Amino acid sequence: MTPQDSLLSAKLDAKYRESSEEELSPPSGLCFSGEGHLLLADDFNHRIQVYDSQSNLLHCFGSKGKEPGQFQYPKGIAVDSEGNIYVADSWNHRVQKFDSKGAPLLAFGTCGDGKGELNEPYDILVEPSGNLIVVERYNHRIQFFDPQGVSMGWVGDRGTVLEEQLAELQGTPANLLSPPLFELPTSIAKDSRGNYFITDSGNHRVRKFNPQWQEIMSFGGKGAEPGQFEYPLCVTVAQNDLLYVADLNNERVQVFSPFGQYLFAIDGASSEQTFEAPCLTAIDLKGCLHIGFTFNTQIFKYLIPLISQNTLTDSLGALPTHTFYQALALAQENDDAKALTAIEKTFALLNEKAPKETPLADDLKIKASLLLSDLSKRGATIADTVYALAFRGAEDQLKQARDKALKCFLSWQKMALKFNELLLEEQKKVLKDPEGTRDFNHDLHIAEQEDKKYYRLTRNEIYSYRETVRQFSRFICNSIASELPETQLESLNDVLLRQTGETLSLIKEYFGEKERSEESMVQILGESQGEKDKLSAFLTQYYSNGRIMDLQLQLQFELQSHWFNLRTLAHNGQKNVSLENFAGKMVGDTSAFEDILKTLIGFHENWVAYPQLEQQFLNSLDTLLRIPASSKTAIKTDLTLADFTPIAYDSENLNFSGILNALKAEGSPLSGGNETVVWGQNEFQFIEFSKHKEELAACALKLMDTQTTYQGKAQELIQQLEGILRQRNNLDVQLKQAKVEDKISPITISDNIAIVQFQINLIRRMLMSLDINQFLNLHRLVLAGAFLSLTNNESSETQHFFQSFNDHCTQQDQRVREAARSRKENAFKLSALSGQVEELNSKYNISEIADSVRIENENAEVQINLDRCEFEYQRNSRIKNILDRLMEFRDPLSPSEDSLKTSFREIRILEIANVSIGHTLSPQGIHHKQDGGLVIASYENHRIYSYSPDGSCQFHFGGWGSAPAKLQYPNNLAIDSRGCIYVIEEKTCLIKKFDKEGNYLFQFGRGQLGMTFSLSIDSQDNIWVADPEHNRIIIFENNGAEIRTITGENQSTSLNEPVSIYCLPKGEYLVGDKSESLLKHFDAQDNIIHKADKADWGVDDIYFMAWHPRHGIYGSDFWNGQIVHFNNKLEVQSVYHKPGKRAGQLGKVGGLSIFNDQLAVANLNGDKVQIFDLSS
Repeated sequence: MTPQDSLLSAKLDAKYRESSEEELSPPSGLCFSGEGHLLLADDFNHRIQVYDSQSNLLHCFGSKGKEPGQFQYPKGIAVDSEGNIYVADSWNHRVQKFDSKGAPLLAFGTCGDGKGELNEPYDILVEPSGNLIVVERYNHRIQFFDPQGVSMGWVGDRGTVLEEQLAELQGTPANLLSPPLFELPTSIAKDSRGNYFITDSGNHRVRKFNPQWQEIMSFGGKGAEPGQFEYPLCVTVAQNDLLYVADLNNERVQVFSPFGQYLFAIDGASSEQTFEAPCLTAIDLKGCLHIGFTFNTQIFKYLIPLISQNTLTDSLGALPTHTFYQALALAQENDDAKALTAIEKTFALLNEKAPKETPLADDLKIKASLLLSDLSKRGATIADTVYALAFRGAEDQLKQARDKALKCFLSWQKMALKFNELLLEEQKKVLKDPEGTRDFNHDLHIAEQEDKKYYRLTRNEIYSYRETVRQFSRFICNSIASELPETQLESLNDVLLRQTGETLSLIKEYFGEKERSEESMVQILGESQGEKDKLSAFLTQYYSNGRIMDLQLQLQFELQSHWFNLRTLAHNGQKNVSLENFAGKMVGDTSAFEDILKTLIGFHENWVAYPQLEQQFLNSLDTLLRIPASSKTAIKTDLTLADFTPIAYDSENLNFSGILNALKAEGSPLSGGNETVVWGQNEFQFIEFSKHKEELAACALKLMDTQTTYQGKAQELIQQLEGILRQRNNLDVQLKQAKVEDKISPITISDNIAIVQFQINLIRRMLMSLDINQFLNLHRLVLAGAFLSLTNNESSETQHFFQSFNDHCTQQDQRVREAARSRKENAFKLSALSGQVEELNSKYNISEIADSVRIENENAEVQINLDRCEFEYQRNSRIKNILDRLMEFRDPLSPSEDSLKTSFREIRILEIANVSIGHTLSPQGIHHKQDGGLVIASYENHRIYSYSPDGSCQFHFGGWGSAPAKLQYPNNLAIDSRGCIYVIEEKTCLIKKFDKEGNYLFQFGRGQLGMTFSLSIDSQDNIWVADPEHNRIIIFENNGAEIRTITGENQSTSLNEPVSIYCLPKGEYLVGDKSESLLKHFDAQDNIIHKADKADWGVDDIYFMAWHPRHGIYGSDFWNGQIVHFNNKLEVQSVYHKPGKRAGQLGKVGGLSIFNDQLAVANLNGDKVQIFDLSS
């Protein structure tokens, strides 16, 4: 036996509990006390046995029953620091607490799935604080209790691996299906670093969570190979943090590193012992492993490796998995130099001609690359040759994951096409003879099974592909943050461009295939006239295109990750990044923007994916426009009258260079003089302008008239879309209500749904084409107006144009504000209806199904209205902003430009962290840390993100759930002088306190607060909370104790449903409420000092505020997307109303925070935090 073999093995030392005067049952729980005694749950005898360290039975307690001290099939056992014993009394659905002698002290839990209820508790862990963590097998969750047995919430829900993957791939909101999903969890263990391990037995895996219950990793999977499981029932952590997992149906105990690497297995074969269905593991105070079995009363005791991980890894053989394990262990100990050596060795082994572990080696490539980039980010110097191996390994793994997903998709597409054809043929027979007798269609059955099989395989490969994309993105992002030397940076740039190009090329290829199919479908639809025979060809292509669109959503996930890293690279200024790079092409390639625009157009039918991808592109374009080098090089362009010809609304000729120029101009101010206009990256000259002023004015008026035509056509298409969306909803309702015995209706309704959805997609495509043409027309209109503004003597026709232009701008501003009002109204309606649906669904009352269906229908109707309002708001805002460019150019002192003079100049943005690509940042509350970094409350992501002063994400915590460390719609936060973070949890109407690393401390306000949006911390670290529902402001100490309340009944305050609060120096404070005042300024005695009236400002309630002694007060008007600037006397200085998606433009404005001369603004539906410079 080699030294390595002796380390990776266990030796049977003893067996005990072999015989007894009374009948014994197999053990169902094991635990060691602080005295070294073994506590054993004697399952079928419904009692707890206590053995000394020599395996002698000392005493036992319990019997079958429901009374205190009795059990029904006891399972997990735990002991606290005082020697008290906790037992999972599984079939009584409770946890019982006993003293060290077995006398009952406490019991809690009843059968159910509510808070504090239990359903077959299976294991228990006692925290040093005295809190208890209970694993519930049949509630498929982990519940937390305080020492008195009061529930503090839980994490987890029932779900399979496939369901978890589908939720991720389909973007299922966390409040509907929140990870982690468990299937019969059975045990819990904790390592020396505070990480938790759960055996997710029905999903055949072990899950690892950090102390904040963020999932770090999972390992396993169903199978009999090393590292796979067949119902893992118990996990135990040794003193050296090695994991021992009872692998029930594989008849073994497997041993893993704390990072999930398989090391060896104990199966009894070497000692020729019966090793059947191991179900329990426990480690005593001397470090010996004790194993219990499902069908055996005996306990096996093994001697196991007790050396430290570093010693163990030093002694392991030269396998890539072992050297990588060594690197992970050393990096965890911050021994970066030795960790780097181990990584280099891992790469060397991975690149040998015939690696011994091919499947694992492929997976290790990107993991090793990622660890290398982590070390580089921490300051380690990496040799060019080593980083070259990392780049190659990461790129190879990404391409391999993508290729496997594509290969599986093509197989599924082939099987699905066959199934669709056979199904449609069968449906024809049903329609012709609904009541006729037909033989079982064996071919259809087989095709359906194959379709389902390849669907599941494709989901699995795509999920793996997305995870690889995330790892690759982290690797690139870490490398960029490392400030690599030029040679390594060049390699990084090459890899990033290559993979961006390959991804975009695939998207382009599949959209081309889909577009050709759609041309055929339009023709078929026109000829079919509803005949099933002709319609079958349409339906086959429709379903095929649906699968293609599903694949495209996964490819754009990768594209977004590459665009994020290109933006980071551009912002850091380490490489000269160009727009062509975002298509994976080199500077000067004129086809680059065409590829990007066609990709954006291709996603038009998905009104979730398209806005996100469009925003990503616009962020990228604005990032490039902010780079000084890109703004200096203006391209000289000569214009003639032909360049001011109106563009017809139904033009199908896409002028890609013109669209790009218009997009660049849209994000840039106008300037000019001496018959020259500079806009975007173009310097425009009108040849012999002085001779053509009248003709240009005539062209400008025609362009203005064309805008009116565009507005009318847009409304016409929007109304058509609304009508057909209602038709689609009605069909959905009909399908739900179809009777089981009705064989015809489900077929005809499903066919009609496909036709209607196809028409919806066509109308959306028409709207997008109309928008493109309108904005090209707008670009010409503003350019014409700019040239006409250069002349001092305006002709009557020019004056007529500008009068029409001003009227049009006024109308456009009214359209934006009306759309904002309608959007707010429908959003509140939708929220109320969703609450009703949630309440009805929670009752499980079959008699109320009709009410639920009715409310769901109302919900769908309101959603259509809300989508229309959002579309019109965004569309009209964009038009307004382009028109404003000319207003600002003509009159620098206009109200619009005066707003800009308040120094609202965007200098950068913060986005979702690269590890969370695919999720939305949805920032609402924000607050600067003492070092200038930002903490952000991500409302729809249910997390808190911490960013460094340079804008890189440091960590996050939270996530949906009812556990103490979890969050449900965090809408605001504040930070005290010690860096502790206080978060408003909107859903539960309470405040949670975390330390500066994100560790949960406690919560307060439950039962005291209504729906709350604002809190602020004064100089004494007291927490002030605006409570509009109870018309008051409550002040709490930093321990959560209430100090005092300021009520609306107080004559001096005259509060009217306060929605915002901000603490000022000297005990003074600001309040925003629903009175006729925008804000009120109070002194320390609650007397009003100043107030600002709402009249004529067009401003709604102020929900968020920021203050700076020099810059004054800023308040956010959430629903109208604007910021109000006050001086310290609450005199309104300006209203910054720039709704839109471009740099400097605002969506729904959430939190505000000022640090030095920078104002941070949370742009909720823009999914970014904008940083504005206030210094000028």
